[in-house]
Amino acid sequence: MFAIFKNSGIVITVCCHDFLLTICDMVQSGELMKYPFASLKKLMDVFSKNILYGYDIKCALEKILLCSSLANQVKQLNLQGVVPAFHGHAHNRLCQVQHHSKYKVGAGKEDC
Repeated sequence: MFAIFKNSGIVITVCCHDFLLTICDMVQSGELMKYPFASLKKLMDVFSKNILYGYDIKCALEKILLCSSLANQVKQLNLQGVVPAFHGHAHNRLCQVQHHSKYKVGAGKEDC
């Protein structure tokens, strides 16, 4: 009877201090873009502008974000992302140069 509520995983966002900011249950549909979209929308609503996020397929997410209903908000609030350093090496060289955290001014290890 409750099979429709079966979770297939969770998507979370944390800040640089490792505080939990958002959490989403992934219900039966697997890893779809709607989960990072929902998380980013919430972050934009709460924290407003100049948000830098890391996502393992940020290169694909950004293309979809800029074609979505969130595109204007993303541009106005200066939402920017990076592919995290650990995952970045799985991407081709052009993707690494454009999206890797190593090449993003303001990204990196710091005392927040």
